[in-house]
Amino acid sequence: MPTGTGETEGGFPMSSVMIRCPITGRAVSTAIETEPTVFRRLPKVAARMRCPACGQDHVWTISSAWLAGEPQPVELMDLSKTEAA
Repeated sequence: MPTGTGETEGGFPMSSVMIRCPITGRAVSTAIETEPTVFRRLPKVAARMRCPACGQDHVWTISSAWLAGEPQPVELMDLSKTEAA
């Protein structure tokens, strides 16, 4: 049960589920908070959200999301910024 402090009564940290806005490229919160163990068990179903970065609706799945404060999946990162010339 949530305690209001970002942790559940069991002491597990709650994190925001994040996605990347396809229009602006910014990381944005889906307004969903969950524990890492629960996040990893979420089903691969499509969800829709209104993006705070661009104002448009985006459809996302767990495979395109990550938890705030955790490393972002490599396939979601903009690798063009890390490539050497």
